[in-house]
Amino acid sequence: MTTLVTGGLGYLGSRLIRELPDHPSFSQETIRILDNFRQPRFHSLWDLPTYADYEFVEGDIRDTEVRAEALKGVNTVFHLAAITNAPETFDIPEKTWEVNHEAAVELFKDARDAGVDEFVNAVTCSVYGRTEEEITENFDCDPESPYGEAKLAAEQEMFDIYNGEVGLTGLRLGTVYGWTTGMRFDTVVDKFALLAATGQPLTVYEGAENQKRPYLHVQDSVRSMIFAANELGDGDAYNVVGQNGRLQDVVDAIVKYFPDVDIGYTEAEQLNQLSYIVSDEKIRSEGFKTCYTLEQGVEELADKFRTFV
Repeated sequence: MTTLVTGGLGYLGSRLIRELPDHPSFSQETIRILDNFRQPRFHSLWDLPTYADYEFVEGDIRDTEVRAEALKGVNTVFHLAAITNAPETFDIPEKTWEVNHEAAVELFKDARDAGVDEFVNAVTCSVYGRTEEEITENFDCDPESPYGEAKLAAEQEMFDIYNGEVGLTGLRLGTVYGWTTGMRFDTVVDKFALLAATGQPLTVYEGAENQKRPYLHVQDSVRSMIFAANELGDGDAYNVVGQNGRLQDVVDAIVKYFPDVDIGYTEAEQLNQLSYIVSDEKIRSEGFKTCYTLEQGVEELADKFRTFV
């Protein structure tokens, strides 16, 4: 049997493809990686476990033939391929819609037609938008970027056509942080760690210190995907959050592990950063609990940058 990971060389995918062979449910399966090298993370293919069986398909999920090749003999799909940098998507809204919505839905349809058993769709808490309420999965979503809009539309269309033939789970992941082979540094925890390690100051807008976000360690995000493939698949959405942390909590963790960092507080002409908290009670009630804290994630990053600390 074969497990497909789309976007398998990316930030989350590069860790997932290394975790699957050690999980009893996937240890005997071929891990097929689909990636188009939009971000040239060739190094994500290095040092994969030699006891596992891997295949690589280079291609774009918008391509019908690529999807067909990637889905041959597959019983589980972890769909991670996407344009994920939200600010970037304001410059490329059409392409974002094609990749994050249209191609994602077509992949799900193709997977259903190919006889796939389980389809785990990595979504995002960015689908929610701005609110002062604690957000559950029933919240009326109002995404504020083309990224969030396309991910939400794809998730909802998949749910609309879900008929039980293939298990389907939408995982609305918090802001992911922590080390992987396919690192990215456009989210706050990872970015602050990189700046601190390389001797650059951190800039925090006055008044933003107590704004909250749902944070999620990358290992917990991978654990939630494997859990969903084995335990969920009911055609529903689940929030996955490690902790609803303040920006100041991130700064405090950075200072602890990068004690020489320079923190600068500055006024903003208009404070327009998103602040919201998200409940993960639904997935917890199904038996999944996160394990990692912000501080552990920053400690891990500091260890990777240890020659600079």
